[in-house]
Amino acid sequence: MPERLTVLQVIPRMRAGGAELGCLQIAEALVKKGHRALVASQGGRLADRLAEFGAEHITLPLATKNPLGILSNSRALAAIITRDKVDIIHARSRAPAWSALAAARKTDIAFVTTYHSEYSEKNRIKNWYNGVMARSDMVIAVSDYMAHLIRTRYATPEERIAVIHRAFDPERFDLASLTPERLDEVRRLLGTKPGDRVLTLAGRITPRKAQQYLVEALGLLKTRGQGNIVAVLAGEIEKPEFKDKLEAEAKRLGVLDWLRFPGHVADMPAAYRVSDISLNISEQEGLPRVAIESQVMGVPLIVSDTGPGREVALTEPDVPRDSASGLRVPYADAKALADAIEAMLAWSPEKRAAYGKRGSDHARSRFTLEQLTSKTLDVYERVLARRRNRN
Repeated sequence: MPERLTVLQVIPRMRAGGAELGCLQIAEALVKKGHRALVASQGGRLADRLAEFGAEHITLPLATKNPLGILSNSRALAAIITRDKVDIIHARSRAPAWSALAAARKTDIAFVTTYHSEYSEKNRIKNWYNGVMARSDMVIAVSDYMAHLIRTRYATPEERIAVIHRAFDPERFDLASLTPERLDEVRRLLGTKPGDRVLTLAGRITPRKAQQYLVEALGLLKTRGQGNIVAVLAGEIEKPEFKDKLEAEAKRLGVLDWLRFPGHVADMPAAYRVSDISLNISEQEGLPRVAIESQVMGVPLIVSDTGPGREVALTEPDVPRDSASGLRVPYADAKALADAIEAMLAWSPEKRAAYGKRGSDHARSRFTLEQLTSKTLDVYERVLARRRNRN
């Protein structure tokens, strides 16, 4: 690897999602190792954090899916690569990956992608569009599940796939730093109080995160006589019309007053800690960061059986009950979800704490920042070595 590497990461926006946080973590790791980290995006709440540790942000309209916009972005990226002597361009989403692929070919530099999520395959055109993520010199899969998907969908050779799990931030997700004042403040923000039974589903408000099935499950719980439940849907409202539908359905079911929409929550460590249950019930996830982080904070977890849920949570039947950190339910099955919530809420404090500790120990040992950064830097070294050997 060159003594001082310049890496340009490209991503649509720097908002508070798993792909964006991974981008931020790698940029910081590069700077700490003495390299130069550039990030090009359309902007967002995380963009300003790059400058805090010496990375650089370049504003480009990389969220566009318009073919002319993608072409224009490829030219802009090629100019940046030439001007800043970029060694590697690393794409984290499909539209900017098309621009990055064209720019990398034009400038003859290494091209890396991270395959973050299971994209829908509606038709051949959609499959071709998604396939850009597997056309890089090396594709990083965020889970074993995603690696299998890449191999089967695109026949990508094993030597061009690297599995690198997402990671939590150990300084931010530190149980010892959670003061009573922080917990009281987050309860105020979330609209909860001591004694409430709090369910937290963190993620952007969009059908892909499956909040609609939680609302349906809440309706079932009310018909069973359950109460004193608060469901916190913490995340940016990506689709306002979907939030309106959730509220209308909750009103119809008589559980509207159970819902909280706090938007983006800056102090998620405290938000998880005041929760009784964390939920990750999405249809499509590459490796749910929410599930990792909530387990780190010792919260029992309910996950859907789609994608890599079993990689993140320790659930039956993959592990014995006395080794489990949570429960697994079929995707889109509101009754099964209601059953799991009801069962978990009935657990003794000791049982809930035992599940939480097993989840915390599991997440803290497996999803470390060190493994994310060291393995990613190793990928960079490998693609550069291959290019040197080829030349």
